Amino acid sequence: MKIPNSTVALIALSLMLTACSSTTTTAPDEGEDAAPSAVAAAEKAALAAAGGEELGGTVSMLGVLGGAELDDFEDVIAPFERATGVKVQYEGSRDFGAVLQTRIDGGNPPDVVATPGLGQIADLADEGEVIDLRGVIGDEALTTNFSDSLIETGSRDGKVFGIFNTVDVGGLIWYDPKFYEGPTEPASWDELQTWAQSNVEEGETPWCLGLESGAASGWPAADFIDTILLRQAGPEFHEQWWRGEVPWTAPEVKEAFETYGELAQPDKVYGGTTTVLSTNFAEAAGPMFKDPPGCYLHQQATFMGGIITDTNPKLVPGEDLDFFAAPDFNTEFAGIQSISGEVVSMFVQNEQSEALVKYLATAEAASLVAATGRWLSPNKNSEPDAYENIFLQRASETLQKSSGTYTLGNSLMPQELVEAFWKGSLEYVQDPSQLDTILATLDKTRQETY
Repeated sequence: MKIPNSTVALIALSLMLTACSSTTTTAPDEGEDAAPSAVAAAEKAALAAAGGEELGGTVSMLGVLGGAELDDFEDVIAPFERATGVKVQYEGSRDFGAVLQTRIDGGNPPDVVATPGLGQIADLADEGEVIDLRGVIGDEALTTNFSDSLIETGSRDGKVFGIFNTVDVGGLIWYDPKFYEGPTEPASWDELQTWAQSNVEEGETPWCLGLESGAASGWPAADFIDTILLRQAGPEFHEQWWRGEVPWTAPEVKEAFETYGELAQPDKVYGGTTTVLSTNFAEAAGPMFKDPPGCYLHQQATFMGGIITDTNPKLVPGEDLDFFAAPDFNTEFAGIQSISGEVVSMFVQNEQSEALVKYLATAEAASLVAATGRWLSPNKNSEPDAYENIFLQRASETLQKSSGTYTLGNSLMPQELVEAFWKGSLEYVQDPSQLDTILATLDKTRQETY
């Protein structure tokens, strides 16, 4: 069976970010461990998740983590193992999607998985391969710990196929506080773009931008167009779009592309169009830290803080680098945020796997995720002050203040369409006059892949 949706791309991006940066956000400070009280609370929560018993035994878990990231995840799991006597046997694989499908086809699936490949898990849920977590975790625990929009994203036909374990917040605007003098709390995207135009008129360049990413070139543009569509046309239309129920030639989709195009105009981006198309996304923010700056703003998700500070280790977070959330694109959908992240799903239901999934859904486990300094927890009971990392604190505040959180649509589309989206985004930046043709081509791909 072909691995569905954009699983391959998401895992490849996850591994790429690990290679570019030692973390998905900023490198955890050495010795940044959870407080003893938080660990004790997690052990208590783990025991409760196991029904108050030391179960013993093992639970197999397939994921994509390795190295230092896996070490940090094991810190989250360790209290569970101590409290329940259950050994979590974690296997990280670069070929997650293929390995999972092979195991399922062979009748030997892992008990639990953790993956950024939401689309593959959704399709497997449609095939009846995934355990409904609503019956495992319970409605009360789900609604207590997760927003309605996150529960809905991990559901099919009322059945919960996955809960988010870690997330990145999309649509953040990074800047150097020493040089950027524009609005940091703009009331609207139009206000921010008005500043950008005035910056151009003063002979400067407002935006840093890089779209090169090897075989995945174009994804930074596609991700932000995806975010713009969500926040401009609203969650209902956005869902119809990623489900393939509306054409790419729809006015809402065209408007999202054109809104992005205003940012990517040659006189508004560092080096012009040619430089944008040839600059790797991980290096695009570099000119922001020159004196004088080559550009002032860089749009990217939470993980960009880690890439920037790893590349420029002398930068002081909060002093030399900060961010604000992209402002509203449509007041009708104020406060909406886009996210991406890992979901935890269950393929084999037994006492050990039930206890692990219940534990990972608790606020106590979420506090240990926060304490790693590496990830943002999706648990709505996670307090911003649980994060020592200033970027994660701020991102957590952004998440908590949002009126709704929705996953990027291109993480749920057929892979062929995702790749066409990346390609179309590059073509649009290169020649905006071809937008109608680009959208017609994308819609043809939609019709062929759904």
